[in-house]
Amino acid sequence: MPAAELAAAVTGIRSALDIAKAMIGLRDAEAFRAKSIELQTVILESLDKAIEARESYAAQLDQIRALEAEVARLKAWDAEKQNYELKPCGNGAVAYMLKPAARGSEPPHWLCPNCFAGGKKSFLNPVQGVPKGMGWPYQCKGCGAQPSCDHKPHWVD
Repeated sequence: MPAAELAAAVTGIRSALDIAKAMIGLRDAEAFRAKSIELQTVILESLDKAIEARESYAAQLDQIRALEAEVARLKAWDAEKQNYELKPCGNGAVAYMLKPAARGSEPPHWLCPNCFAGGKKSFLNPVQGVPKGMGWPYQCKGCGAQPSCDHKPHWVD
């Protein structure tokens, strides 16, 4: 916490000031040297505390920036996910599709419900593009899900 480190640095500087004041009254050279060494030690300790406070402050700024970026990402995802709704794609499988009001020039597509629930937009892509058995095989590149749908994505209201 920067406040604690700053308080320690200020306390050290005050101690240095007190030592300097005491040095003024000394006449003995040996006592003066001892106080001079003590003063240098206190100043160095104060500088260390100030550096620690700055490093702590920088670390907190980095954490705040990361949290702000995460909040922005979550807000953007929240706005994006409002454009989609869960729809059946056949054979008991479901996928997210754009709502009619949000389609614009977007081609029909499905989003993986697993990735969507995790806050990620991941498209379901056709596997080899030919129907197999009971439906069209699709795969999510995000999580590897492989739903089998009975038709290709198309806009249906």
